[in-house]
Amino acid sequence: MSRCIEILGVTILCLTAFPALAGVDVEQALESFHSTCLAHGPDFDRTTAAADGLGWEPIAEDAFAKLAPLENARAMRGWRATGKAMPEGTVVGVSKATLNGKAVQTCTVAIVDVHVESFLKSFFTRTDAEKISEVRNEVQVSRLYILIAGDRKQFVNLKFPASTGGGMIVASSITGE
Repeated sequence: MSRCIEILGVTILCLTAFPALAGVDVEQALESFHSTCLAHGPDFDRTTAAADGLGWEPIAEDAFAKLAPLENARAMRGWRATGKAMPEGTVVGVSKATLNGKAVQTCTVAIVDVHVESFLKSFFTRTDAEKISEVRNEVQVSRLYILIAGDRKQFVNLKFPASTGGGMIVASSITGE
């Protein structure tokens, strides 16, 4: 439950930090996740170098930790992504963690003010992902999928508001190192 409260808090922070957002183009949102996290799989070093090269603004590690798909990461970095390719207000982060005793890397894109149902439909159309689990409560839905992208098996965790319509979607890719 505390993780849901943290996600809700980050959502409120993002929405108040970017009050002028009028709605994010769903295809741009999906492309942001695909090109950043799925196409080549999570890559901590590559994403860090790209973020530095693009001049993305670093965010505090504890702020990104609230969005990261796995707790207790051994390394993590997060940024407010800027530029024409990213929807305004997008947060991107990467981490290195351990899952079931195996080293993994994660890549997360959090996008505010996106129509969730449209994002999910476009995600399925593009990836043909298979849902393997879902956890739902009053505040949020967390779904775990498996798919092949970038010639690698990847797990994708999508977190979004339990109420339908618009809101923040947190899309994370998880794969072995």
